[in-house]
Amino acid sequence: MSSLLPPARAHDSLAAADLSSGLAATGFGVAPAVVTGPLLSALRDEAQRLIDAHDGTPGYSPDYWTFTDSATGDEVLYRIHRLEQQPGAVHAASLFADGPLHRLAEDLFGGPVRATVCAMIVKVPWHAAAVPWHRDRTEVPAGRVCNLSLFLDDCDAANGCLQFVPGSHLLADDADAERARLAGPVVELPMRAGDVAVHDVRAVHASLPNHSARIRRSIVVEFASSAWELS
Repeated sequence: MSSLLPPARAHDSLAAADLSSGLAATGFGVAPAVVTGPLLSALRDEAQRLIDAHDGTPGYSPDYWTFTDSATGDEVLYRIHRLEQQPGAVHAASLFADGPLHRLAEDLFGGPVRATVCAMIVKVPWHAAAVPWHRDRTEVPAGRVCNLSLFLDDCDAANGCLQFVPGSHLLADDADAERARLAGPVVELPMRAGDVAVHDVRAVHASLPNHSARIRRSIVVEFASSAWELS
């Protein structure tokens, strides 16, 4: 497994400093081409095997989260939770334990980090719904906990890219996400396979539905600064 990990850092210190500065100001940013080559290919293949294992039966697994398509009545997969613990998810488990996402998070936080949550977000072709405007957490100060989303596929507005309200990570804990969206501005975040979207867990964000024939898969790992204790 270790042979798939890149031998050097996936980004230079200047790029990391720019990303950290942008993250502090807007609450989100992009680190391009963090995972490439054999590791990206292995993660893509592994992700598809996990998705294919889902047979569409409600309750297939408590970690396979689905919604019911109102038009067809089908169960549509949208998240595989606790990804690092799924049978056959050896590459995802390795990524959760160590590797390029950890190194990126360490540069962003300026010190040791802890990976706390790992999941795969799935937007299946044609049927994936939009994710409503929300904030992941508000019980932590800005800049202490971030989600790093490694995109396994190219992503744009057609197949469900992320959207953010810049600076919304600095809003009060009880700020309403929908009101923040209406106040705007709203920024769409197209991505390439291998890129990592970084966002403060306090940031107001959403994602568009998938109205295309292209799947959209991302592995999301939540990182917290080791200096901060999560509740």
